[in-house]
Amino acid sequence: MPRRLVWVGFVLALLPLAAAEALDLNGFQPARGQGTVAVSLTREGYDEFWVGDFKVSDPGVGEVEVQSLTVWLLWGLTDDLAVTVNVPWVDADSDGLGGFSDSGPQDLTALLRYRFASFESGDSRHGLTGALGYRTPMTDYEPNLPVDLGDGTDDVLLRLVYQFERGPLYFSQQVGYDLRSDDAPDGMPLYTELGVTAGRATYSAFYARLIADGGTDIGDPGFTFPSNQDEYSRAGGKVYVRFNDRFGGALAAFTTLDGRNSGDTDGLSLSGVWSF
Repeated sequence: MPRRLVWVGFVLALLPLAAAEALDLNGFQPARGQGTVAVSLTREGYDEFWVGDFKVSDPGVGEVEVQSLTVWLLWGLTDDLAVTVNVPWVDADSDGLGGFSDSGPQDLTALLRYRFASFESGDSRHGLTGALGYRTPMTDYEPNLPVDLGDGTDDVLLRLVYQFERGPLYFSQQVGYDLRSDDAPDGMPLYTELGVTAGRATYSAFYARLIADGGTDIGDPGFTFPSNQDEYSRAGGKVYVRFNDRFGGALAAFTTLDGRNSGDTDGLSLSGVWSF
């Protein structure tokens, strides 16, 4: 497989945008000793959100804006084993009567990814990659507010990714399970990605869905925000351009299609990428 397509795969894997959400993966793996470092600036916001499955606006919350600066690393330990680390700094702010705002380091996420199957069939390549990871808060931020940095939980992350490649085209499908601490419900993140490379650019589209295993609705007696049944469906697109063999840039955007106890969020992200 051309090295440029592998590099593009690393870059596109880091751009589901929302720093507060789980890391979504495709099936590209680096060779031993090779890797990628990326810095992403993301801006997202909403002025409506779902209370249970009813979408509302609230003057106490107002319009919410979240900006994040994320450093992302992927490094090949062997040809089949790699480590991914994600470190975001988040600034969350609302203009509502409640005056909610917070900023600072959010959650450190680290995963080990292992490609345990890869085979060719004619002109096509198929692969299966599994990942085991951990997510933990980097600071003691307040997690139980309408607008905050995150849920403040320690989570074990499980991922399985199937990938199909043929020429400049690729398709990947992730299924996952997040074992969450405290009163936050476990979650099942699903992520689908389809991409094509043309010249120096790679274009892709993605669909992401998060399904919660139970939990509360906003307004339930005794509810907390980490305990909410927080669910969403999102769709978006990405473009990555290679400037040379080492450096590139990426632009990505998404919109929320549906949700439960979550914001009707739209987002945009810009990334600079270095390959080594």
